[in-house]
Amino acid sequence: MDFSSGDVKAAIMRPAAAAAAAAAESGTSTLLRGWQEFRRSGAPARFLCFEDGKWVDVTGEAVPRLRRAFQERRAMADASCGGKAYLFDFLRMVRIDEATGDETGLAWIDHRGGCFFPAPAADCGGGERNKRKRDDGAPAAADEAESSSGVDERSGESYPGPGVGVDAKRRKAWAGNAAARLEENDKYYHVVSKLFLSYGMAQRGAAITAVRKIANGARTAAFQEQAQLLANARGAAAGTAKFAWYGASADDVAAVVDQGFVTNNATRLGARKHGDGMHLSPPQCPYTSAMLAKADGSGEAHIVLCRVLMGRPEAVPAGSSQSCPSSHNYDSAVDRLENPQWYVVWNKDMNTRILPEYVVSFKCSKLQQMQESSEATSKLKKRSPVVRDMFPRLLAEIQKIVPDKCDLLQETYSSFKMGQIKKDQFIRFLRSYVGDKVLTTVAKKLRGC
Repeated sequence: MDFSSGDVKAAIMRPAAAAAAAAAESGTSTLLRGWQEFRRSGAPARFLCFEDGKWVDVTGEAVPRLRRAFQERRAMADASCGGKAYLFDFLRMVRIDEATGDETGLAWIDHRGGCFFPAPAADCGGGERNKRKRDDGAPAAADEAESSSGVDERSGESYPGPGVGVDAKRRKAWAGNAAARLEENDKYYHVVSKLFLSYGMAQRGAAITAVRKIANGARTAAFQEQAQLLANARGAAAGTAKFAWYGASADDVAAVVDQGFVTNNATRLGARKHGDGMHLSPPQCPYTSAMLAKADGSGEAHIVLCRVLMGRPEAVPAGSSQSCPSSHNYDSAVDRLENPQWYVVWNKDMNTRILPEYVVSFKCSKLQQMQESSEATSKLKKRSPVVRDMFPRLLAEIQKIVPDKCDLLQETYSSFKMGQIKKDQFIRFLRSYVGDKVLTTVAKKLRGC
């Protein structure tokens, strides 16, 4: 099976799983959990309601009215849409028709890209569950009791992060109902493990300890909507998802599975980062992301196979502090346009354009040794802020003038950053490779001449 293109293959596609019953485990009431999530959410940038089997944006004058009520921390707000009066319940995540009492799912995406959708079993599954009467009494109450939580299946800022009052059960949520462990004879186990081991990990001594399938629930709705939006704006190819690997610590992986992406992993790359965004590697480069994985006390590390929507990417040089598209013409970033080794999704999009699918747990002693060696080398070869800031800008400008020389420039610059060549050697290479005329032009531009 060929995964080299990075495009999603039918062999691993699957329907969205049902939401996990997390509220039952915690013993916390749906209403209280709703209030906690409501408080953690940032200001909504968009509101959506579930209508005719899909999520539809709330439009018109209702939007600023709802946003204002949300920011004032009011649990409910009334607003008119399409000539009808509704009551919007932020805690239960429902919109109620004031005339008929009909209820339908309510969701929002906050200004940081956090997606807050109700659990699919309660409000997103289709049929009569998406439209209930307020006066149904016992049936509605029963639905609510069975729905695990009206606020569990969304990404957003609800996970407080590792080491901030998070107990072991929550940190390891992905090992329970939120991510089901696959048997070794399962076809998805076979495909995912083959993808992980076929591109260098087996040669480095990696041994898979588990493969788990993530129950995405309503997160899939936001992802599919983004795919459609990108396809409409940029063409069908821009809305096509690719596979990508995400490497992080066990706690961060648990957060991703349970609630969504909270922080990006760019800081672990240091000067090698291509902007301040979420870094994922193509399917044929698991090792690149595995180097960002951090083993737990037992020596087990975790990497996540995701689907990612890149839209139209732009090349961003290593060391850049860019944190959003440079213009409206771009949606994401890569380290280089031809055969990229890094996909970069900006923070505002990481919970709508990245869909985590499978967690691969593994042990690899060689990987740990290389990580320790890399960290030690980085500490010994730290350079002055002037050097770190100067060269990324210089290379970015050079590549605009001589784009056909990008690959070797980046490769040699990477060797310089790793301490494999000295500064004077790198400067001599630049002069001989691009010429003094190009360097003089770039230097004048950077000085503002």
